[in-house]
Amino acid sequence: MTWDKLTDALRESGALSADWEKTFRTTPRDLFTPDRIFHDGAWIDRAEHPDRWAELVNSDLALVTQVYDGTETPSSSSSMPTVVAQMLRHLDVAEGMRVLEVGSGTGWTAGLLARRIGAENVTSIELDPNLASQARYRLYAADLRPTVIAGDGTLGHPEGAPFQRAHFTAAVQRVPSAAIEQVEPGGVILIPYGTAFCNGGLLRLTVAEHGRSASGPFVEDVSFMWVRDQRPDSGAFDIEDVRHGASGIDPAEVAEQTHAAFAIGLRMPDLFRQDVWVGYDRFGTGRAEVWDGESYAHCRLADWDGKHAVSQSGPRNLWDEVTAAHAWWVRNGKPDLTRFGMTVTVAGEHRPWLDKPGNTIG
Repeated sequence: MTWDKLTDALRESGALSADWEKTFRTTPRDLFTPDRIFHDGAWIDRAEHPDRWAELVNSDLALVTQVYDGTETPSSSSSMPTVVAQMLRHLDVAEGMRVLEVGSGTGWTAGLLARRIGAENVTSIELDPNLASQARYRLYAADLRPTVIAGDGTLGHPEGAPFQRAHFTAAVQRVPSAAIEQVEPGGVILIPYGTAFCNGGLLRLTVAEHGRSASGPFVEDVSFMWVRDQRPDSGAFDIEDVRHGASGIDPAEVAEQTHAAFAIGLRMPDLFRQDVWVGYDRFGTGRAEVWDGESYAHCRLADWDGKHAVSQSGPRNLWDEVTAAHAWWVRNGKPDLTRFGMTVTVAGEHRPWLDKPGNTIG
């Protein structure tokens, strides 16, 4: 597939709005993609496999461009074009607006913004100095010169404030107060948001007139790498005095239902979840595990209603709480994540809500 054909497909799907079409066509992703990308467990080198490299770059796939040392865990990527198009549509920029981008990555999104609203109006911050340097180089090579800064984007860029828009390309569990303080009243903060239970949703916040809070809905189902200092951490805990029982729900209804998992995470943001295969279990089964750093629970995916399917330890019966939160989601009509929203204050308060800001949950 060529870049023009992919752009055609994005327009036909509705992900790419008409006002962004020309910018997408004239700012292809290959201008900003490193010569080596990681895909399906292997590095694809442009010089060695030019056709495969081009095929991936012109596909609607996220491309891993950097991994943590000694692992295959991604630390930077070029986002899926559909997601980039959706985010820019929700950002709703106009010529002359000043935009703060947090997470330069390859520089592609900064390039799209610079082409659309003028490079002088775009400030992009990247935590990794090497990535910032590479993004700056690629932008300059494309004759685009937005401001690219190496630093902690969660602190914003007070010297350049106020901005009319803030655009994050990494997920958070806590919306940085600097974003609210540095975006002017009526301005928009677009930020991937998730919990340790479910990552996540795209949150579109509008800063209040008094400038001390921001509120808005989740507008898309997206999953991004975490801002590095907000990656979920389960903490340390001991598993003892285990209590066994049957589960009141099939754990697949959580594991395979993003909207249910997202709602549960909003109600219990301190709860970490993972789904694992446990070969040493005599049942040899996958299981859902949840913990909060002190309490732990798991539920087997197979035979989930058996009398020993659930194991719980610690001061909380976490699987019972997950079951109750799931029942709440069902009673409320199984809302998808776009019915939820969040109000955030500069003091750090996060109030999730369903349908309207006054209908808080949690």
